[in-house]
Amino acid sequence: MKSSGASVSVGDYLLFRLCELGIRHVFGVPGDFNLGVLEQLLKHPELRWVGCCNELNAAYAADGYARMRGAAALLTAYGVGELSTVNGIAGAYAERVPVVAITGAPPLSHLQKRSALHHSLGDGDFGNTLASMAPFTVAHAVLTQANAPHEIDRVLRTCLRERRPVYLQLPTDVTFQHVPAPEGRLVREEPRSDPDSLRLLLAELVPRLRGARRCALLVDSDIQRFGLAPKVLALAEAASLPIALLSSARGLVDEGHPAFLGFYGGRLADPYVRDWVDGADCVVGLGARFTDLNTNSFTLRLEPSRLVDLQLSSAALGQGTQGVPPSLYSGLVLSEVLEALKEALGERRAQDFVPRSARLRAMAAARAPVPITKAGTSLTHSQLWPALAGLLEPEDVLLVEAGSPMVGFASAQLPRGVSWVAQPLWCSIGYTLPAVLGTSLATVPERRHLLFIGDGSFLMTAQELSTLLHLKLKPLVFLINNAGYTIERLIMGPESVYNDIPRWNYPAVCDALGVPGQSLTLLIEKPEQLGPVLAEAVRAQRDGRLVFVEVRLAPLDAPAGMAQMGASVFSLSYREDSGLPRF
Repeated sequence: MKSSGASVSVGDYLLFRLCELGIRHVFGVPGDFNLGVLEQLLKHPELRWVGCCNELNAAYAADGYARMRGAAALLTAYGVGELSTVNGIAGAYAERVPVVAITGAPPLSHLQKRSALHHSLGDGDFGNTLASMAPFTVAHAVLTQANAPHEIDRVLRTCLRERRPVYLQLPTDVTFQHVPAPEGRLVREEPRSDPDSLRLLLAELVPRLRGARRCALLVDSDIQRFGLAPKVLALAEAASLPIALLSSARGLVDEGHPAFLGFYGGRLADPYVRDWVDGADCVVGLGARFTDLNTNSFTLRLEPSRLVDLQLSSAALGQGTQGVPPSLYSGLVLSEVLEALKEALGERRAQDFVPRSARLRAMAAARAPVPITKAGTSLTHSQLWPALAGLLEPEDVLLVEAGSPMVGFASAQLPRGVSWVAQPLWCSIGYTLPAVLGTSLATVPERRHLLFIGDGSFLMTAQELSTLLHLKLKPLVFLINNAGYTIERLIMGPESVYNDIPRWNYPAVCDALGVPGQSLTLLIEKPEQLGPVLAEAVRAQRDGRLVFVEVRLAPLDAPAGMAQMGASVFSLSYREDSGLPRF
C-alpha cells in the first residue's frame, strides 16, 4: 500500500488507517448507504465485522472496545442509523473514549443536488445529521475524493490526541473512488510543553511541595485515558506522595499499592481519606473534574487555595491564602510535567498515613462474626456484595452498571490488574451489556469478563445478549433483579409506579436469544445459595459457557450508602420542603 504511485479506494484507505490504530473489529448495523464499504470491510484481511442488534448498542460496544484497545470503529447508515448512536457517542465524549463513528451517506452527487431521499427529512438538507453529531465529537468531515486522505488522517489524529469520538461521513459513490495510497504510517502528534511555561511552573511548584508538611495527589479518570498512570505512580513512589482517587477514577491504580490512600469525595466519602486530604497543606489535582457524583453533590471541603490543579495542558496553583487568585500556566503537556516534577522534586520525607488496603484488613479483623442466617430468609445487598467481591480475581474485566452495582462494590478492594469499566459521569443505564461485547472482543481470551447490571438497565439493551451468544463469548453476567429502579426509588417515589418495570422471565432469556443449552442460567434468592451457585457459575464459565445469574432482591433493599446517595441527589435538584414522595 505504500509503493510510489499506487492508489486505493477511499474505503480501503480508511480501513487501512483503522488497522493502524489497533482496531480489528468494526461494530454497527448495515443499511443501504453503508453496504458498499461493508463489502470492502469483508474483504479486508485484518478487520472483522460485528453486527449489533441496534445502533445504540453498537455505540456502547465500540465504547467498551476502545477502553480496552485504545480506539474503536462504529459503522452505521445515514440519518436513522447514526442518530440512534448519539447517546452512546455523547457518553464516549463525556468519559473520554476514542470512537471513530463512520456513517455511510447517500451519493455525493445527490447531496450536492439536494435530492429528496429516504432516511432524510425530504427537504434537501443533508447537513443536519452532521450538526447533530458535532457537539459530541472533536472532529468531523464529509469525505470526497479530493479531501479523503487529508481529512481521514486529520480526523483520526484528533481522535487519538483528544481521546474523544470523531465523525466521518462516507458517501456511497466516494467509497469506491481512488486516491493515492498511504505512503507511510499515520503520524501521531506528539505535543511538547512550552519550555518557559514548564520552567516557571516548576520554579513555583517544587518549593511548595518540598515545604509542605502534608501533601497528596488527587487523581481523576483522564490520567487513565491518556496512559499516565505509570508516571503518576512513579512520582508518588519517588516523592512519598499518597494517591487519593476521585470515585470516577476507579481502576486507575492497584488498590493494594502502599501509596493508595483511598477514594476522596464529599460528605459520604471515607472519613479517614476526607480528613487526611482536607488537612493537607497542598493537594495536587491531576486531571480532576469535580462533578456532582464524585463530590456527593459538591460537598467537598477542599480549600481551593491549597489546590494545585494540573490539567492535560494547563495548571492553576492556589496561593495558600483565601481571596488570592491562583497562578495560571498554559502550553503544558501533563506527561512532561509529571516527568519533570519527579526529577526536580527528588525524595521527600515519608508521610504518615495508613494505606486503604491496611485499613480494610484492620476493619475485617475487627469485624464481628456474621450471624448465621436462618435458612429460607431473603437475600440482602449486605450479604450479596461481599460474596461477589470475593469472587474477583487478578486481571478480571469488570463492567459495572450505574446504581446498585457501582455502589455495591464501593467498599471492596479490587485485585491487582482488574479493569473497571463504568460510566461514572454520563451514567446511561444499559451501557454495560453491549459494552461487555466490546471488551470481550478487545482482549485476549484468557481474561475473564464479569458484568453486573440491574434489571431496569438490562431491559434497555437486552437484545445484545443474543450477539454475545452468537459469537460464543462467555462473560459471567449478574442480573440484579429488584423489580425496578431502586436508585430512583431512593431519590424520589419509592412506591411510585414510574419506578416499576415489566417482569421478565429471566431464566428463559438466554435460551430465547440463543441456542438452547448454550448458556447456563442460575438463580440466587436466599443467602445459603450464594456459595454453591457462585462456585457453579465460575466452573461453567471456565468450561466455556456464558453464565447468566439472576439475583433477586427486595425493591427497597440497597447497598450500604445508596440511600444517602439518593438523598444527596434529591437535595441537588429539589427543595427539602417540596412535599415530594421521599424514601
